[in-house]
Amino acid sequence: MPATSTVYDSLPGLSVPMEDALGKLSAMWAPVDEDGKKHESEYRASRMNLIVHIGFEASTDEAKELFQTVISFSHRFPCRLIFLCPQPDSWESEARMSCKIFSECVIGSGSGGMNCCEALILGYTLNDRRFLENQVSIFIETDLPTFYWPTRFGSAQLLSDYQFFFKQANRIVFDSARETFLIDQVDVPKPEKIHDLAFARLLAVRQSIGQFLSAFPVETIIDGLKEVTLSSGPDFKCEGRALMSWVASALKACYESPEAAGKALRFEQQEAQGENAMPRMSFIYENDHYFTFDLDLEKGESHVQADLGGGKQELTTGARLLDAETALAEALFHG
Repeated sequence: MPATSTVYDSLPGLSVPMEDALGKLSAMWAPVDEDGKKHESEYRASRMNLIVHIGFEASTDEAKELFQTVISFSHRFPCRLIFLCPQPDSWESEARMSCKIFSECVIGSGSGGMNCCEALILGYTLNDRRFLENQVSIFIETDLPTFYWPTRFGSAQLLSDYQFFFKQANRIVFDSARETFLIDQVDVPKPEKIHDLAFARLLAVRQSIGQFLSAFPVETIIDGLKEVTLSSGPDFKCEGRALMSWVASALKACYESPEAAGKALRFEQQEAQGENAMPRMSFIYENDHYFTFDLDLEKGESHVQADLGGGKQELTTGARLLDAETALAEALFHG
């Protein structure tokens, strides 16, 4: 079988028998000295379990990129990584389910210590589906919180089948920019556990908007406000949806009731003309007030122009989308 014929095969790691996986992984952190004695590694530590569930729609290149993102994340936030890779029924595996283990150490920050990460990579076919939850239960460290990141499943129905992980996870990460469906189409018992990476990537953007508007009284911001629009290219569609949702939630909270906000405000997301169109958010007023926010992702800048009753103001600040591992940390720990 070619080395990169499936997602499982494309990921790095040492192939081990399933029943020996945890023992082999532990042995990596317990080196043997000249006298044959094992010593636990002082650099081995975990704060959480992170289960990354890669669907059939992922290419091998996507899977390798995702793997590297999570490994980089674990350098900063030590965790036990468990990668689940469903395989086609034609997959050639003597043991049906197959397993690899992976470990990596890097020089840490500060006093010159080391950070080490570990991963268990599980390949399974749909015929093995009924054994998956039991096997993962053996792999996770039960005294630590568990986070779940499913990606590239292709349909909400397929993802909804994995209720065990939705129920066990303390948080669920979803990247709406990668998927072909919305997370609210998935049957998740507690939707409040879900945190969208598209929203997490906007942290600096949200801070830029919030810091400017925080200088004005609420009454001034909503005085005469009738509409909020956001125009952007297709590459910003999912982030734009998350940004609009955040702005809408904040503005609606300024009114006496949701009904009053619904009567006063309208929100519209539009696709901008031109491939290089920058995202622009506009507050449209019935009076002479205005507020526009332009985001230049190439330069990593935001530009604000506004007049909320105190004269024209302009401001340029740094604003960018978070890189992949930082966005993952934001989604997992803050939301």
